[in-house]
Amino acid sequence: MGATNLSSSQRREHLAAVTAHAVKAVTGLMQAAGPGEHLITAAVQTPNAEPVIAYAWFDIVGEGTDARWSGVYADAAAVAEAVTVAFILAKGSIVLGTTSPTGEESVRAWTVDDHTLRPLTAEQVRHAFHETIGPKSAAVTYQTAFRIPSASPV
Repeated sequence: MGATNLSSSQRREHLAAVTAHAVKAVTGLMQAAGPGEHLITAAVQTPNAEPVIAYAWFDIVGEGTDARWSGVYADAAAVAEAVTVAFILAKGSIVLGTTSPTGEESVRAWTVDDHTLRPLTAEQVRHAFHETIGPKSAAVTYQTAFRIPSASPV
C-alpha cells in the first residue's frame, strides 16, 4: 500500500481504495459482532503525534437476517477513518467490547498486520489489557477475535 512517488490523482485513488477497504473491514466487524451492546474502538499510534482514537457504541438485536443494528453513523465513520490511518501506517488496533443480551461482558481485539486486521487470541487480548490498563474484573471474558473476510488487503 505504499504511496511514494505517485501523482496527486494516483494518491487520491490510493486513498479512496484504502478508505473503502477500511469501511468494509469496520462494517464486516460490526455485522459479525452478534447480539448485544457493543463498543468498537480503533487506536493508531502516529509517529511524532498524539494517538488517533475513535470509538462507536452500537447495538445489535436479533441474529442472522433478522438482526437490527442501531448506533450513530458518524461515530462508526470516525472508526473507519481511524482504521484508514492504521492501514496507511500499517499499525494500529481495534477492540470490541460486548455486553451480551444476558449481561455477560467480553472483549475481542484485532491488530493491523500487513494492511489487514489480524484477530488476536483470547490470551493475547488478556495480556494486552493487563499490560495497558491493569487487571479487569473477573466478570470480563477475553475472547479470541473472529476473522473478518472483508479485512483482506486491497
